[in-house]
Amino acid sequence: MVPEQREAVDEIIVKIRAGRMSRRTFLERAIAIGLTSSVAGSLLDACGGTSNSSGGNGQTTNIVWQTENDTSGTYPGIVDTYNKTNKDGVHVTWHNGPSGTGDILTIYDNTLRARSSAIDVMSIDVVYPAEFASNGWTVDLTSKWSASDRANYLPGPIKSCTYQGKIAAAPLRTDLGVLYYRKDIVSTPPKTFDELTNIAKSNASKAKYGYVWQGSQYEGLVCDFSEVLQGYGGNVLDPNDSKKVVVNSPEGLQALTEMVSWVGTISPISVTTLTEEPCRQAFQNGDTIFMRNWPYAYSLGNNASQSKVAGKFDITSMPYGGSGTVGHSSVGGWNMAINAFSKNPDASWKFMQYMLGPDAQKQLAIQGSFTPALQSVYNDSDVKTKQPLFTKLQPILQYSLPRPVSPVYPDLSNIIQNHVHQALTKRVSPQDALRALQSELQALVSK
Repeated sequence: MVPEQREAVDEIIVKIRAGRMSRRTFLERAIAIGLTSSVAGSLLDACGGTSNSSGGNGQTTNIVWQTENDTSGTYPGIVDTYNKTNKDGVHVTWHNGPSGTGDILTIYDNTLRARSSAIDVMSIDVVYPAEFASNGWTVDLTSKWSASDRANYLPGPIKSCTYQGKIAAAPLRTDLGVLYYRKDIVSTPPKTFDELTNIAKSNASKAKYGYVWQGSQYEGLVCDFSEVLQGYGGNVLDPNDSKKVVVNSPEGLQALTEMVSWVGTISPISVTTLTEEPCRQAFQNGDTIFMRNWPYAYSLGNNASQSKVAGKFDITSMPYGGSGTVGHSSVGGWNMAINAFSKNPDASWKFMQYMLGPDAQKQLAIQGSFTPALQSVYNDSDVKTKQPLFTKLQPILQYSLPRPVSPVYPDLSNIIQNHVHQALTKRVSPQDALRALQSELQALVSK
């Protein structure tokens, strides 16, 4: 959201909360500003002062958990189990989020700026805890969650929850990009991007597409670009200096040129509009040989009742190119944070403790193919039997790398999305896109 939009949003928030604007006018203004109807509706609910009942004397405390988009049915299943079995006197209402991470960030940004208690527990992308904590939007968990307990979780996700030495969130699940391939078509998975392209072209008659990936202008594109860039040995920022932009490099040009070359050849032209779910659906329908996606698509793809490729695919690490020697997956994932304006922080923490526990973490792994943050789950015999995926993920996790680490990440991400997408849609050349990207990012991080 650009500054002008934020100012306009602030203005209508003030008016609706003061009773100087009707609900209809609020929605009309919000949509005119550029918010989607769903985001505008969520913001209106937040501004309405919606509150959750706080229990006492044996009463039930109702809290709301807002999550990212979950199509696997895992989250509502875990919530239902918690509601039926917990002795905490807490009842959780689950709100499923939109498919785009940018859309859910907009919901949070607008809700929290309204200082609303409509949401108690928030699932937030791993790149956002620092921003949320710096804005005073999250409850500090440092005193609630002991260091000895935190040591039981993957260190990378824990780092993503830490801001200025304090714990701003707790890791629910981590994530990493993987390459899905049709093992009934491909005998040996590709190690390099050249091999991927050649295999896709030589088997073009066996599927509608060769390769689908997240090419739409949103956060997923930053992950995909980072993987190809790092696979070629490049980076957006200097690993030793977050204020030095190095994206306009020979490796950067090779990477972006590679991605542009896929559009309209091994990938459909429409790949520049695809997010995770359309990619998954294409793969499950048997329409593509290769797919870049997250582990969640593994169990869904093996569900014979809804997938044409059940038992016919496998996963491998992301390829590399140029002088690179190993592929790198972008680290993703979702953390849980308590809304600083929640009226029920204690009840929210009780629910979060359940979600961090072995039962819920195991369910995330088995039902959702979600990569849990609790380390013991990876050695659980039941998980290994029912989800052999996690044996495959361990070596890939070893070479996973974060997206650019920066305190101004949201703006940095938007700039990357814009210029990379312009190149993918052939509006500018890869060279011009990288030059503009380098210049705009350097101006941003130098502030």
